[in-house]
Amino acid sequence: MTARGVEGPGGSAREAARAGLYVHVPFCAARCAYCDFSSGLFSVAAAERWLAALEREVALRAPAAAGLTFTSVFLGGGTPSTLAPEQVGRLFRALRGGFAVAPDAEITLEANPESVDARRLVAWGEAGVNRLSVGAQSFHADELERLGRIHPAGRPAEAFALARAHGLRRLSLDLMFGFPGHTLERWGATLERALELEPEHLSAYALSPEPGTRLGDTVLSGATPVAPDAEQAEAYGLFLERAALAGLGSYETSNVCRPGAEARHNLVYWLRRPYVGLGPSAHGLVGGARYGNFRDFEAWAAALESAAPPEAERELESAAAAGREVLLLGLRLTTGVSRADYEAELWEVVARRYGAALDEAIATGRLHATADGFAIPRALRYLADDVLAWIEARAQAHGFDSDSAHSVPSSPCPSPPSSATGATPTRT
Repeated sequence: MTARGVEGPGGSAREAARAGLYVHVPFCAARCAYCDFSSGLFSVAAAERWLAALEREVALRAPAAAGLTFTSVFLGGGTPSTLAPEQVGRLFRALRGGFAVAPDAEITLEANPESVDARRLVAWGEAGVNRLSVGAQSFHADELERLGRIHPAGRPAEAFALARAHGLRRLSLDLMFGFPGHTLERWGATLERALELEPEHLSAYALSPEPGTRLGDTVLSGATPVAPDAEQAEAYGLFLERAALAGLGSYETSNVCRPGAEARHNLVYWLRRPYVGLGPSAHGLVGGARYGNFRDFEAWAAALESAAPPEAERELESAAAAGREVLLLGLRLTTGVSRADYEAELWEVVARRYGAALDEAIATGRLHATADGFAIPRALRYLADDVLAWIEARAQAHGFDSDSAHSVPSSPCPSPPSSATGATPTRT
């Protein structure tokens, strides 16, 4: 437990995260300077084509998911809030027509602040949306301009007020740090403004400079340096500290929440539960098989229009790959990996492959033992990638090859945040 935030995820949250349905909406009003996701500018014609292709993909994916009841639905992107209200209604009719969605499912829609308005909120509520994830990134006008964001600094507060007025009680906010020109003083001010909105959930990601993006290219060329690693680590620590004082506890490397407000969809990924991904660049894990859709919108849509699978990759998952992911994903949870979350056969794979490496990690302080598993100590959470790489290297040193290195990526949306450092700034 931190100052006042209870660390998680709790048992009820883990139990509720049984299966997830992800929909990638590949449209934005404007492309951010750091974004490397599969997205393009919104147009009515493109959105209509996407909807028609998505309806075909629902029909394609539904048989494999016939035995699943989805406890979370997540609309990510891109910017799902660019869709017109009638398009959102059509989308949810297709989803509910093809898949079994639990009556109490968590249904999240990602939104940029400028597109949150009364008409859309009514449509989202009618569709069953009960959780809104708002991308703010910063509360400084000049930083927003540098990041390519198009909303004014005060717009997230207005979006939150509108959402509350329309009955939404689960609101999430995402922020970014470590980009060129960012300072600890300004980060502190952004955190203060964010926490004043009293979000149930808050995410913070360091900039990941991606080649081919406007900001990424300037950083990678050396023209605009990012904050030093030590300063980024301090910014991450400040995030956890301020959040805890406001009653939000850490439950995953880059995410904090109020008690019971974990993002259920996040937990589906971190706990390796089954999920279906729809749309360009989406990934799925169903019935022991992984698939990854074409990243390019045209390739994805054209395949479905010709009655062909829209997949760039598909493979049956091996036991070794599954065991590797138990650690790769589960150790990002604040309370770590728990034996109770996995079938006995899978836990045996983990023990056989990583037992000696895990013992060494505990002995050297890289992990600590829990009641029925192990976790990364608080002081090392910012270095989660390094800890995981060390464990994998030790496993290989003990004679286990990483035969899952070329598997279909486990990334669902299109990629879950990996760690506070170097994480893709995706909203949750």
